[in-house]
Order: sequence, then structure tokens, then C-alpha cells
Amino acid sequence: MSKTKKPKFGELSPLYKFSLNPYPDQRFSRCPFCEHKTGQRKVPLFIHIDPKYPIALNYTCRYCKQCDSLIAHKHEIEHLLTTMFKQLDPGVIGNEYLIIGTVEKKTWRENMQHPKESTEMRSQIHDFKTVHAEIRMTQGGWYGPDQKPKVRKPPQSSEWIK
Repeated sequence: MSKTKKPKFGELSPLYKFSLNPYPDQRFSRCPFCEHKTGQRKVPLFIHIDPKYPIALNYTCRYCKQCDSLIAHKHEIEHLLTTMFKQLDPGVIGNEYLIIGTVEKKTWRENMQHPKESTEMRSQIHDFKTVHAEIRMTQGGWYGPDQKPKVRKPPQSSEWIK
């Protein structure tokens, strides 16, 4: 039996596992997957915003060395995107977006000075190894042995809306 290949966007080898934190009031000093302490890592995230806006956003994520995973904060990314698109194209605010992977730092710096075509950028993008669904947290409190904690509903975006 042959393994089917996962479709890739970027041409470089995949890096990092990725998760998105939808809770503006929660941070991760410990990894939600392995419980080790997290640090920070500043990486240019490659984001595609519908219908035709590829963006490389230099963003500081929480990083777990043991899991090799990045955790980005959804409300911070949406705030940065809203601020950027208020000037570029206000009609894009609230559109669907997808965080695809990371861009090589050198390429990101060069792109700031001399914008590149999307085909050139593809050759410098690392997809994520895996993308976890948005992180979900349970509500605090005491629960009996036969009770399960309720999952806390993440708040709606206050800026990235149509």
C-alpha cells in the first residue's frame, strides 16, 4: 500500500505544529498538549485572506520546544489584519482567512523592500506539520466524578467582522 501525500502549498519542508488560541483573556505559559513551559518565537506567518490577499505577518507566537508547536492568539492577529486593511482595502475586513505556514525570515525582509510575486514566495514558505483545531478550554469549578466540565465558548471577534 502506498501512502497518499498530503497536499502542500509551500515548497519548503514543513515546520512546527500550529494552534490558534481564540480566548483573548487566556495565555499559555505552559503548553496545552505536553504541559512544558512555553517561550516565544517571532516568525513571519503566511496568511491567505479571501479572495486574493496573501500576507506575510511577522508575529510573536508562544512556542513549545518539546512539542515544536506554535500558538498564535486569534484576536491579536485579527487586530493587526484589521489595522492593515483599514488603509489598504476596508472591504476585505471580516473575510475568511487561513494561516498556511511560515515564510523564511530572509525572504520576508527582502519582500518588505521589494515585493515579490506569489509564485516566488511559494518557494520560500514552510507549511505547518500539523494544524490543530482552535484550542478549547473548560470552565473552572468543582465537578463530581461523573460530571464533565463544560467547554467554554470563545467570544466572537470584535474587530474582524463584516
